[in-house]
Amino acid sequence: MNKNILINYLNEYLNITWFKDSSKNWLQVDNSKQEIKKIWYAVDANTYIFEKAKQENIDLILTHHWIFWWFEQTLTGVAYERTKLLLNNDIGLYSAHLPLDAHAEVWNNIWLAKAFIRVFWLREEEYELEKFWDYHGYSIWYWIKFKNKLHVSNLVIPYAEQMQLLKKFYNFWNLTSFNSVCFVSGSALNSMHEAKLKWYDVLVTWEGVHHEMTLAKEIKQSVLIWGHYETEKIGPKLLAYHLKKKFDIEIEFLDEKY
Repeated sequence: MNKNILINYLNEYLNITWFKDSSKNWLQVDNSKQEIKKIWYAVDANTYIFEKAKQENIDLILTHHWIFWWFEQTLTGVAYERTKLLLNNDIGLYSAHLPLDAHAEVWNNIWLAKAFIRVFWLREEEYELEKFWDYHGYSIWYWIKFKNKLHVSNLVIPYAEQMQLLKKFYNFWNLTSFNSVCFVSGSALNSMHEAKLKWYDVLVTWEGVHHEMTLAKEIKQSVLIWGHYETEKIGPKLLAYHLKKKFDIEIEFLDEKY
């Protein structure tokens, strides 16, 4: 697969230029190869991922979290070590943060919501699915409201177990049942006021910061923490499958946490 054609396709498919982001979305580290034969996809860009890529002769790595964020202005420290490992082994790195979270086909939030619907066998007339809240002008999160209430235990069993998610439920609203859930990827409890104003029973997010969790308790907004890494494996896998089907290229998702 020609590298330039692949990169241009990714830029267009993921709408890379649309987003104001804390990270830099596109080809972060180039290499000398013009033909890409073997791709790995991972959630995070780090040295132990790159070491494995070196051993397997990987041409390009696609990640959701990457080397260069808004706060990294110099190529020093860990950023230097990661980049050196890529350059010394002629491995390219392409990353997409919000463009992957917000994509209509391969993003994390919509598929978690759809999985919720499927696990509970909800028919189309039994629920509403709409976008929730804006981030830099884009609605990338979702909420579900359904007609029939579910017992609150269903938030962790069987759904979270089936999806292999963490299941830290903080029932600050003292719910026994629920019929509305909003999904907010990343560490996004700053949206809890919006969830409370709209009377969503449960705010689902990937991780909780201490001062935001204390606020959730204070305003009695129930929160379900699913785990940042566990939930953000979904988008990378979907993108990997898409590229494999589109270009018939060897691609593998590297499920490698710390």
